[in-house]
Amino acid sequence: MDVSLVDFAQLSDDDIKRLAVLHHSAMHTLLSELGLPVVLRYYQLAKVEPEVLGMCAVSTSGEILGWAMGSPYPDRINAGLRSPLSWFLAQMFRLMLTRPLVLWQLISTVLSSSSQVEMTSGAIELTYIGVAANQRRRGMGAKLLNAFIEASRAHGYRSVILSVEKENSSALVLYERAGFKVIRTFTEGRFARHRMELTLV
Repeated sequence: MDVSLVDFAQLSDDDIKRLAVLHHSAMHTLLSELGLPVVLRYYQLAKVEPEVLGMCAVSTSGEILGWAMGSPYPDRINAGLRSPLSWFLAQMFRLMLTRPLVLWQLISTVLSSSSQVEMTSGAIELTYIGVAANQRRRGMGAKLLNAFIEASRAHGYRSVILSVEKENSSALVLYERAGFKVIRTFTEGRFARHRMELTLV
């Protein structure tokens, strides 16, 4: 299958919607648990954030097969989710009524994560990388990761940082093969995570 890597800035509004649906279905993250409207808003913000590096693997038919994205300021997108405030409060109220444990996880994650995921000067964080279920074990994840690493190097970053759940063995293998090293292990809400770093210089 012919696949091209397309920069986030070149994605159409419909592409962003397809990407949000893919993330929501393929990734079991807190962002996904917050619901598709929040995932969609996240990627709408990521597309227009100038510091975001992101690319999607797109088939010749226009299907999004995978993606990788990151930023030196990952908290900016998260902060943007709180605007407009009325929309954000409506999402939180929906969670409180339908999935209160997810709302509690969000609160505990926000309270526990800040000191563990601080960014160092010259670093970019790989915030999300994912592949459609029908494309797994075909090298797509490695292709996207390598493309993100090379884009980070080309933009002058000195390192790539990421967080990954300790039990996500397939992701750990992918990152370790690319040269990432565990620099600390921490708890964020109910998740035990490794903080990993790849030095580019």
